[in-house]
Amino acid sequence: MRKTVYILVVFLAVAAVSLPGCKKPTAGWGSLSGHVTSSVSGEPMEGVSVLYGDSAVLTDAAGAYFYKNLPDGLQGFRYRMDGYYPVMKQVNITAGGEAVCDVVMDIITAGWAAGTGDSGYGTILYSPDAGQSWVRQGSPSMIPDVRLKDVFAVNDQICWIAGEADTLRGTTVILYTKDGGATWSNQGSSLRTSRPVSIAAIVAHDKDTAWAVTSDTCMVIKTVNGGGSWSVCRESPSVVSYSALAVADGRNVWCCGQAADGNAVVEYSPDGGTTWSEMPVGTASSSQRPTDIYAAPGPVLYLSGTGPMGVLRSVDGGWTWEQALSSDVDVNALDACFDNYVWAAGSDGVMYVSADCLATSDEIHPADGGYSSGTLSSVAFLRDALRGACSVMSSTGESGTIYYTVDGGLSWNQSSVPFEFGVESVDFVGGSN
Repeated sequence: MRKTVYILVVFLAVAAVSLPGCKKPTAGWGSLSGHVTSSVSGEPMEGVSVLYGDSAVLTDAAGAYFYKNLPDGLQGFRYRMDGYYPVMKQVNITAGGEAVCDVVMDIITAGWAAGTGDSGYGTILYSPDAGQSWVRQGSPSMIPDVRLKDVFAVNDQICWIAGEADTLRGTTVILYTKDGGATWSNQGSSLRTSRPVSIAAIVAHDKDTAWAVTSDTCMVIKTVNGGGSWSVCRESPSVVSYSALAVADGRNVWCCGQAADGNAVVEYSPDGGTTWSEMPVGTASSSQRPTDIYAAPGPVLYLSGTGPMGVLRSVDGGWTWEQALSSDVDVNALDACFDNYVWAAGSDGVMYVSADCLATSDEIHPADGGYSSGTLSSVAFLRDALRGACSVMSSTGESGTIYYTVDGGLSWNQSSVPFEFGVESVDFVGGSN
């Protein structure tokens, strides 16, 4: 018993002597730098979000990024950009040092197209290879027999497609897939309106948040839960028909349409659809109808329309407009990439291709091999600004096909499609159609 007490007293004495000398380890701080490049071209990628926790930095024009004041140790980083597969990296940050992590990102080549019905249901096509080939998806039990008007691909698994009202079943048509198109469900029944409405255009910010505008009423609708429910966030007192919308940053929303007095109008919300302002388009006459709107970085807005309207541009968020492109044909659809590439698809088989914000443009005829005088109804590009597709329809709108390009739109080839149909819209992951 005495021996046990003695050992305990010695241990406590030693511990008492040692404790004042103990120090709690303190974290060190380091930094991380690197470059992000494309796996296809090897070119640097500007605007990639490099995320650490709740913070983020963007890559510059050289694809470079720099993160400072990072805690030392093994840290996780995410690299994200619309249209590319996300990358996750673990990097060992050394105290007082600078770690280097270079990343190569793979572009997503998936896309969807939609249009008129065939065999008793609306047509949905899927492309895994940037528009070179297409396969049909869905079935009569999934897809109503209506004209599908617009497509928005969120990623290679999630896509929304909307169209004319299904009067037979008495429902609005907002089709949704979360499994790459293996199954489609109609979310339109969650929209509580007095009658089913026809959707002109649909745009998503992410897998949860999306907006759509109606073509037969004056409504803007929105979902914040992946389409679990849709609600009306705008009933315009002046617009009689919407044609398109654009979204930037998940907050700024622009819709274009025709006002009750026949003039073109743009409406704007700075807060995702809660409050709205009207932006009359003074340079467009009452005989011109807006067809599409696109928000490029800045934001710089492009607005296309019928007749001599061509394409208008606004550098102040839509408050003032100037003529960017004059055209002898109706311009039906727009797409853009980075802050300089713009494509405008029109009637009579005409497409305008520009690499300088429409300061200059080349007039291209993608469908010269067939449907040479048809209407180009949609155009969409991957985020490499090289690969893309456009849809062309016959004069009746009941037949048509898809063309693809691999050189930014300077030359086109006919895609492999299972049958000819009136294609209303094409979209690839990362786009804004």
